[in-house]
Amino acid sequence: MRLSKDRVDDAIKTLELGRVVDITPLSGGTSPVFRLDLSSDVSVVLKSYPDDGDKTPAREALAARQFLAVAVPVTRYLLIDETRNVLPFRFAITNCLPGVAGGSLKDHRDIASLYRQTGGLLRTLHAIAMPAYGAFGPDGIIDPVSTNAAFIRRIIEDAFGRFAAFGADTHVSARLRAIIEQHFQSVTSHSIGAVFAHDDLHPNNVLAVEDDRGNLVLSGLVDFGNARAADAVFDLAKCLFCSEHDAPGSTPHILAGYGEIDHPSPALAIWYYTILHRMVMWWWLRHVGVIPSATSPSDLMDRLIETGDSTAAP
Repeated sequence: MRLSKDRVDDAIKTLELGRVVDITPLSGGTSPVFRLDLSSDVSVVLKSYPDDGDKTPAREALAARQFLAVAVPVTRYLLIDETRNVLPFRFAITNCLPGVAGGSLKDHRDIASLYRQTGGLLRTLHAIAMPAYGAFGPDGIIDPVSTNAAFIRRIIEDAFGRFAAFGADTHVSARLRAIIEQHFQSVTSHSIGAVFAHDDLHPNNVLAVEDDRGNLVLSGLVDFGNARAADAVFDLAKCLFCSEHDAPGSTPHILAGYGEIDHPSPALAIWYYTILHRMVMWWWLRHVGVIPSATSPSDLMDRLIETGDSTAAP
């Protein structure tokens, strides 16, 4: 995607931050994102949104507003435009946080500290109580439910429905369904209540800078496209699942930073919720074509088959 400076100038003129001097593509997102360097010596970020997704700038802005009373360095939304009149796509203009993506620092001598800080950040997010469980919309929680069990039941039915629709083996699905139903009550009945769940916290969605001693300091949290109001352990399981994929070996450090898990059977709960996250990730990658067919080799499906064949839970 190429952007014209004149058109971007038009798009941001109401911010009164000066004209665009330079446009730099940023890596890491599924949709194009750019840093705009302005004549006022201020930099902002332009994030685009595709027409065929449920991620919208208004939804992400609502999620980010949950942090107004919390000392967490997060994206602040300065301008939202969903008209496609100025630019040919929906977009948001946000502040430009310092640092680089944690995923680019895997070989840094202090990377374990950044993973621990990520766990601590997640604990801070989970201290933000929400009034109900459900997905964020532009104006609040969509179709909210009052219990974790009801929320997870909704996740289960959607996950298994899409799992089948994208061609998953019926025998694998049946074995996984049996496991999910067997442990449903013991896992989902325990919850501290609905909290802010980022639902995509992993090294590529945190930023870090080096301090004067060369140690890593977490400097930002980005990408609220998946954020929702959910159970803390459900969200922790998603963080560990995604982070371990991007940064093998990060799990013990994230857990050390997170602290005590609020569940009477934490290992069982993490294992249980990870099954659902893995199923959702598989059908999503089928949907976007990363996994071309239901029979294509996939570590995700291999792990799900192993889980279905196992006779013991943690």
